Amino acid sequence: MAKDLQEAWPVLKSALKEYGISCALDLDQYFITFTTTKAKDSYAILDSRYLLRLLSAGVPPLRAVKVLNGMPCYLVYTGYVFDGFCQKFDIKRDKYVFRKKLLMSLPVQELEKLTCCNIYLCPENDMVAVMGPIRGMKLVRKIVEDCIVHNMPPAPRVRRLANYIQAIKGVEALRL
Repeated sequence: MAKDLQEAWPVLKSALKEYGISCALDLDQYFITFTTTKAKDSYAILDSRYLLRLLSAGVPPLRAVKVLNGMPCYLVYTGYVFDGFCQKFDIKRDKYVFRKKLLMSLPVQELEKLTCCNIYLCPENDMVAVMGPIRGMKLVRKIVEDCIVHNMPPAPRVRRLANYIQAIKGVEALRL
């Protein structure tokens, strides 16, 4: 990850510079620092925070920089962090470990095709990063929530979603 970040650093730096945000990379201590005086766009600060979170979730830097250009993104926190599913729904540690393994069986590539979203599972940080259309992000969040909160395996949900989309395409083809 550090190598990818170092290679993409000039692109990230120039993209942030357009919004009046300067940044510094310290690979020895694994630090990225964003600084700004008066940003032209107040949303640029929020977007740069999302960029930083996406990078920490393991999203490739050249994909994460798209958030500065307005691509919607969503971070689904599954663990015990603020606003995480385990904290919200009071899920015990042993149950969470099992459900986290269940979540790792998520057929990511198939779900990406169905939702038109980029999905990144980050088990170390207890989060799932999703970038793409809002409707697709909501579907991914619901599948992750069902897996962690309700102990539902994700693969059957994805298959059901694929069958539903196939049925809709069949109906649309008949209308022509």
